[in-house]
Amino acid sequence: MLTVIIFLAGLGALTAGLAGYLAARRTGSTENVDGLLAEQERSAQARAARASFSSIAMHSTHGLTTDLLGKYDK
Repeated sequence: MLTVIIFLAGLGALTAGLAGYLAARRTGSTENVDGLLAEQERSAQARAARASFSSIAMHSTHGLTTDLLGKYDK
């Protein structure tokens, strides 16, 4: 029973440490212009991906364009 408690405490400490590290890393500022430009480009790509892969974008298309509708009726 004691080993389970120690294991869970260690796992909790590891999880809390990882969460703290990731939170601190995310709020850190970029050191130079190249890093800032790369960060802005990744943010723009993520924004575009969220817009194009949203459920509204996926469900508002017809799948086939109207030009191709009769092509597959054979």
